[in-house]
Amino acid sequence: MNQSKLKIQPQPSPEKLAQQFFLIGTVDVEAVDTLKTLYILPPNCSVELDFSQVDRVNSMGLAQLLKLFELWQNRSNQIRITHVNRMIGILFKMTGLTRFLVEELAHEAASSSIQTASAAPIQAIHASPVIANTAVSESLEIRPQPSGSSLNQQFFLNGMIDVNAVHALETLYVVPANSSVTLDFTQVQRVNSMGLAQLLKLFQHWQECHISVRVTNTNRMIGVLFKMTGLTRFLSDEQTPADSKPNAAVGNIPTPTAASLAPKAVNKPISAGIQNNGDKLSLWVSAQSSQQMNGWYFFNTYLQRHLGREVHLELSHGAMIERRKKIEEANIVFTKPFEATHLMLEHGYKPLLRPIDQTDEVTLLVRNDDSRLDLKEFKGGKIVTAAQDNFVYLLGRFLLEESESSLADMEYVFSGHDIKALQMLLKGSADILFMLSDTYKGLSSLTRKMLREIDQSETAFAFHMFCVAPDYAEIGDVLAEVLLDMNQDSQGRQVLADLGVPGWIKPTQDECEMLAMLFNRYAPTH
Repeated sequence: MNQSKLKIQPQPSPEKLAQQFFLIGTVDVEAVDTLKTLYILPPNCSVELDFSQVDRVNSMGLAQLLKLFELWQNRSNQIRITHVNRMIGILFKMTGLTRFLVEELAHEAASSSIQTASAAPIQAIHASPVIANTAVSESLEIRPQPSGSSLNQQFFLNGMIDVNAVHALETLYVVPANSSVTLDFTQVQRVNSMGLAQLLKLFQHWQECHISVRVTNTNRMIGVLFKMTGLTRFLSDEQTPADSKPNAAVGNIPTPTAASLAPKAVNKPISAGIQNNGDKLSLWVSAQSSQQMNGWYFFNTYLQRHLGREVHLELSHGAMIERRKKIEEANIVFTKPFEATHLMLEHGYKPLLRPIDQTDEVTLLVRNDDSRLDLKEFKGGKIVTAAQDNFVYLLGRFLLEESESSLADMEYVFSGHDIKALQMLLKGSADILFMLSDTYKGLSSLTRKMLREIDQSETAFAFHMFCVAPDYAEIGDVLAEVLLDMNQDSQGRQVLADLGVPGWIKPTQDECEMLAMLFNRYAPTH
């Protein structure tokens, strides 16, 4: 993809009132002057923008498009967008830019999502507009394979298993009882938390119908997620989805039991007894990266202005901590996946919002001057990470032991925070470091030169989340409304840009339940 400065090429059009343009490059803050050339279009015309060569639109680019679309709307221009990639389509939907397109498109986008590839334009103008079929690589396609018996069903899956795969997976509920099913995952690129939730429901249904299940040819990351979430227990003979190999043991991580999967009792929250303290609210933030630190101060100022109340910010990231209260005493919290899940299960906090298309991933690091190149050479060594009750630890351990089963008995050290863990690795007190990928990316270039990646996850499974204390539910509703509208004003868009967040979205119940299942299964007793 071309990631250069935005260029706009007018395309031939038979009518003056039907303007067509081809966009090339990145739509960001540097695209301001280029986009201004589109301000001179005549009123009441139709405009078609071809995004096939636009690789990225960031928050500042979205802000510029918002201004342009507002101008066109005031001039009664109709807007058609074609060849939008999946990520830009999601951003258009989440930030409300679809409302500037014709009514039919906005309705379709609100009920599904904008997911088009270079050959699948978003139809948004004139007669019978519809969203074209999603490209195979973006939506799930299920193709039955030849079989000699109705009791031996085989299916080839192609695409992504996510929230949009629900309807495709529903077709598999008609498999006859007492049969066997083989699912070929060769062309499945990714399974996220929503997809795992749908597979869990399907596999449970098949189990009740005495249907045996085999999953073949999964990629490594999907195999890891199957093991983490316990989906392998539905497979015949405890078959591992990765190329039908036996299910390897995963160190000392406990086998799930009925008790471990049951929801924990919700204790009376500490925050329930918090006095209002002159209408002052407390906001606890565990930043995703060091680059966000200044952005959260701007966010707090923005929040106070829109809530009309004073908000005290307690901010932390790694060794940079400004905490004077326990997290359970905060009214509003933005924190890591397992910490948020702990608050919801143990203290009755309510999930509010999470960042759009930003998930927590782990990077496995060693010293750059470490002469060991093969993972087997690290057997018997020491691994350091920030904390045990952390998704980074869980995912890092699964990745390591999935790569090399001989590393299941490594010694683990928990430093308390990322910076101290990094120092231990660089000083030679540990051999491998598990670190949040965003934290690793935020390290200085000098520090990064001292490190070497040995693995990195791409699960799209867990995320930082805003939660609100149970006795502040009304504030939570107002807060959610403020955050969802941040893209609607220039100051909000600037704060999002400072945080490096494209916007916010409500987590689904299935997403929260999958995190809760992992937390109950693997997190240490609190």
